[in-house]
Amino acid sequence: MQLFTFLSKMFNRAPALHYDKAYCRIYFHNDVRAVHLDWNGQATPAQFREACNFSLQLLIEKQAIKMVADNSKVITVSVENQNWLIEDWFPRAVEEGFQYSAVIQSDKVSVQSALQLIVSKISNKLVVVQYFNHLNTAKDWLSQVK
Repeated sequence: MQLFTFLSKMFNRAPALHYDKAYCRIYFHNDVRAVHLDWNGQATPAQFREACNFSLQLLIEKQAIKMVADNSKVITVSVENQNWLIEDWFPRAVEEGFQYSAVIQSDKVSVQSALQLIVSKISNKLVVVQYFNHLNTAKDWLSQVK
């Protein structure tokens, strides 16, 4: 019984990889019930939309309300991707129950500015956004919300 409990805890802590591309990996963290986008480099508009739409489908499938967006390895966020996220993706995500976003910051000022612009354009009454430097602290916060 102790081995089963230990293995269950370990399995629930290890995120399941659902999407694996050079520009983005998407995981589901069962322990905090959150979809996790781990961005890398720069995604084209088509790649960006594909990954974001996949993350939304996973959010719906898992009946989750939380996401982690790890932008620590992002080179740039195009204006086209910013606008699409604000005008298209966020309204659909909120409609599906998305409520909490943990954003892991990039050390690049241009990426930080783009993310702050995106957050300023969405209603913080609908989505609570917190910024972090590390995944562990982001997950700690997500474990405390709903």
